[in-house]
Amino acid sequence: MTRTGLDRVTVVRHGITVLRDLTLAAEDGELLAVLGPSGCGKSTLLRVVAGLTPVQAGEVHIGGRRVTQVPTQQRGVAMVFESSSLVPFLDVAHNLGWGLRAQRVPESEIGDRVSGRARQLRLSGLLSRMPKALSAGERGLVGVGRALVRTPEVFLLDEPLAHLDAGQRASVRRRIVEVVRSLGVTTLYVTHDPAEALAVADRVALMNDGTIAQVGTPREVYREPADLFVAGFVGFPPPGLLAARLVVDAGTAGFQVGARTLPLWAPVPAELSDRVGGEVVLGLRAQDVQDASTEYDPALTTLAGTATRAEYTGQHRIVTLAVDGPAVTAPGAEFSLGDSAAPQLRSLFSPRAGVRTGDSVRVAVDVARAHVFDPATGRALWHPPAD
Repeated sequence: MTRTGLDRVTVVRHGITVLRDLTLAAEDGELLAVLGPSGCGKSTLLRVVAGLTPVQAGEVHIGGRRVTQVPTQQRGVAMVFESSSLVPFLDVAHNLGWGLRAQRVPESEIGDRVSGRARQLRLSGLLSRMPKALSAGERGLVGVGRALVRTPEVFLLDEPLAHLDAGQRASVRRRIVEVVRSLGVTTLYVTHDPAEALAVADRVALMNDGTIAQVGTPREVYREPADLFVAGFVGFPPPGLLAARLVVDAGTAGFQVGARTLPLWAPVPAELSDRVGGEVVLGLRAQDVQDASTEYDPALTTLAGTATRAEYTGQHRIVTLAVDGPAVTAPGAEFSLGDSAAPQLRSLFSPRAGVRTGDSVRVAVDVARAHVFDPATGRALWHPPAD
């Protein structure tokens, strides 16, 4: 396998460390999504691969070739920036073929490749238009097409859907993925949208503060988050968090939350054997917390709380409720709790439920589905078995 990416790269800009001893590599032909909050270093990572940002330490590889000191134009990359601009005095067809002409590709081949890619991206009706006659979304899509019309060693896509409205994003995303997969070109796809990353990627690399928090398949980063930051950032809504104490009674484990104990109805998992009597943080996805005002599994323990938010999504009403218990202060908890350290849960209620902010709510908690984290470090200690 020939890899593309960074090996122990550090980037410092204006005295600030933007990338910190970062290692990340995409396999040959892989679509690797680079995900993370604003300012975490995602775009800098792409610029380093492209040769647009110098490194203070480490190496850059493209297709297994070390290119740390190789100029951008010799790296074989095609890049789409979030703010990619078109040549204003050229129509869409000539904008799409601009990079090919710079490579001295014959005009007959340029015409074939432009028309073929335009069909794939559904741009054929725009080929004769000038950039000023395009909407912001159309200009963004032409910018994507200008990169995809080439067949480079690596595609670098930096928020390629940023200029598209919500209704366009899913369909354009599918078109982009179809093109890069049909070409078999290694692709680094930067986004701040977890749903987008999970939908397009072979693997997802989640960044935080200039480092890699976790790399894995979409299923792995969602089902087995490495820490509270990953758990809170990947998936919607973020999990509810409870500070708890792991207890054992007659060989059965449970989690004491405030005055209530949530029984696991099973022995202590081996991964938690050294945590008995100690503090942990429970992370519960909304689908594992049921509305107790309707029929629910009687083996589940119920908790009472006060609704702090009720969001109607059409399919569900997502209810956030504050519950009694100690504060959750573990690193990364803020990505689930926001500014509050108060313990809270989220639950998927029926869209017909009339829950309002301030209402008293009772929910049934499937604690066997809880993810368990270390309150001192935020690192994951245990994940529930896969379905």
